[in-house]
Amino acid sequence: MPSFALTARPDWLAPVACTALLALTFAAPAAPGDCGEVTIKSIQVPTRRPESCIAVQLQHATVVLDKALADAHAKGLVASHPGDDHHSRWTIKQARDLLQMVTPRGTLDSCATVDGRGRRGDWESYVALQIDEGHAVVHPTGADAPVNVVAVRERSMGCSTSLGGTSSRFYGIPGGRWFLLFLTGIS
Repeated sequence: MPSFALTARPDWLAPVACTALLALTFAAPAAPGDCGEVTIKSIQVPTRRPESCIAVQLQHATVVLDKALADAHAKGLVASHPGDDHHSRWTIKQARDLLQMVTPRGTLDSCATVDGRGRRGDWESYVALQIDEGHAVVHPTGADAPVNVVAVRERSMGCSTSLGGTSSRFYGIPGGRWFLLFLTGIS
């Protein structure tokens, strides 16, 4: 009879392992006949930041969000997905998670700040939602001005033999680096 032992894994290793797994999934070219599907799209984003803002610092870019909209989502005053209560409730949680990370008295060009570099959480999905909806300003690290378009690459691995099926989404500067990446589903 086989015996199994529980192995403890340091909590700090989980995000590292997940990111490494995503990098491998993303880097692997889709072979003909591969059941995974890769889609790439461009999203137009504004270049002017809102009056009340949150600057989310990521690895290769800073994403500037409308703080008033994040507050409204966190309080449930604005439905992120009209007609879909489940997704709207999920957005409430994501917005609250992001707002809890705001650095008190921290400012970046008069915006409240969140240091998201190396941190993982539901707040990433909220940042992605705001980019998808065209409500986020994206300023590449080291650039003089924000960009007006963001590249989004989604990879669905519905029949991966190694992972059992994962989907991932990457946000990046066209011709530049990816600044936001996360799993969108595991089966």
